[in-house]
Amino acid sequence: MKKNFYKAMKAYLRKELLLCRAALKISQEEMAHRLLISVRAYASLEAGKSCCSLITVALFLSRCCSDRCAFIDGLLAIFEPAESDVA
Repeated sequence: MKKNFYKAMKAYLRKELLLCRAALKISQEEMAHRLLISVRAYASLEAGKSCCSLITVALFLSRCCSDRCAFIDGLLAIFEPAESDVA
């Protein structure tokens, strides 16, 4: 079950990074600079090959994300139990 959460969170973060970078009209290099990670590490996030640290998520929220509440709501939705999990 934990592995499924990890995969869902990685996919969600990938989608949000891509959307945000497109909205900001910045390069992968600039996004990596804002998140204090290497361009290679950022490219790996966008490709869905890796997941980022909590520090990188915090930097994303503080330096890039235009709607923090929506981002966090989307992130938390990943962990809401499905109807079948509650019963």
